[in-house]
Order: sequence, then structure tokens, then C-alpha cells
Amino acid sequence: MTTELPYAFQYRIGSSESDYKSLYRPSALLEHMQLAADRDLARMGITVSEMLDQGLGWMLITTDLTIFRQARLEEEVSLQTWHKGNKGVMWLRDYVLTDTEGNHIAEARTSWALVDLEKRKLLRPAALPFEVKSHPELSLGEPPEKVILPTGLEPQEDYRLIVRYSSTDSNGHMNNARYADVCCDALTAEELAARLTHMQISYHREIRMQEELVVERTEAMDGVIWIRGRSGADAQNIIFEAKLSLEEVVA
Repeated sequence: MTTELPYAFQYRIGSSESDYKSLYRPSALLEHMQLAADRDLARMGITVSEMLDQGLGWMLITTDLTIFRQARLEEEVSLQTWHKGNKGVMWLRDYVLTDTEGNHIAEARTSWALVDLEKRKLLRPAALPFEVKSHPELSLGEPPEKVILPTGLEPQEDYRLIVRYSSTDSNGHMNNARYADVCCDALTAEELAARLTHMQISYHREIRMQEELVVERTEAMDGVIWIRGRSGADAQNIIFEAKLSLEEVVA
């Protein structure tokens, strides 16, 4: 159904959402994307608390973010989002970030799954007892592909972290937006000075508070860096995989 316009909200980028270059942090954009999705569903009567009461939750599978330019501190922007349909168990949602003149700053395609929180089981879309309006005519393209490290490419350990309170959300595990910070924290000063043009993250397993995350990465090759997170308790347990593209990388 397309009886309502896609959800959009305007905001000004604050200092806590900007990095040392006064540019909009990727993790802050992912946070706003999550907020926009929650608000879009809430206006349809599907609030986060209502879903929790029914033992349901959303699991982000993959985010594919293209950044045409990074917005700046105190810039006025508008973020628009819409559900564009389902494919199997996946719920597909797109986003567009624009400036005050309507120019596209960034675009994202995401895939989600509905989860039974008690059984930790993926559910088919029909299990959601609400109607979610869709806008397939506005699709930005095919569903995002899962990140798969190329065969023979083995990232090396870069650093380790313990998941703390500040990284978790109402689901009790590290929030999906925090993974963008985890990736950026693995970059060198020279790489951080380059412009991030593309960030693709696939979330394989959740990681909870007080658990250890081992962050691995490859060297930059043609402006591309592959990053992987493993469980510190079980090296075979891959938490996430990511692909970052930089406009210019200094060797």
C-alpha cells in the first residue's frame, strides 16, 4: 500500500554527532537511520515497546551505505526512509539523506529480519500482527548483498574491546550503529584523513555486554579495507564483516 508519504524528519547535526574534522560521523548517521525507522513504524502503530511486549524485535542483517559527501557540523539535513517490501524473511528499507536544497548527501539500502526474542528465531513477515505500508516504487535498487571476504584474504588482528554499557541498546547487545565506530577505530590516521565513500556491514551474531570483540582488518587495497569482528571467547564465532571504501588512501 502507498497511502502515506515516506517518513522524513529534519535535524541539525550537533557536536556529539561530528568527528575531529567537524564531519558527520557514520555511526551518528546510522543512529539517525534507526531512529527514523522506529518513528516511521510508530506512526503506523508499531512502537518498539509494543513489539517488546509481544516478544518481537528487529534484527539488522546488512547495511549498504553510499556517502556522496559527508555532512558538516551544524548543517541542516533531512532524512527520508521507507519500507519497500519483503524478500523471503527479509524486510527491505531504504534511506536518503539530503541537504536543504534537496541534494543527496547519502543513500542506504538495508535488510532486516523479524525475530522471536525468546526463541531467538527468525520469523516470516506474516508473523508481524501489524500492517506495514510499503513504497516499492521508490526502491534504490536490489537488496543489499551480505559482506563476504574474498577467498584467500585473511585479515589480521588490529585491536580488542570489551562491550560496555555505552554500546548496548534495549535488546541487551551492541547496537548496530556502534559497529561503524568499531570499523572507523580500526583505521589509521592517514586513512581517517581520506573520504569515506562506502560502508557495507553485515551482522552475523549479536555480542552482549561484558563480552570481548576481536577486531581484524586487511591492508588497504585499491582504496578498500575489509574488517571482521570475532568473539574473543570463540574465534570461530564471527560477529560481523564489513567493507569500507575510501576515496584516497595514503600508503
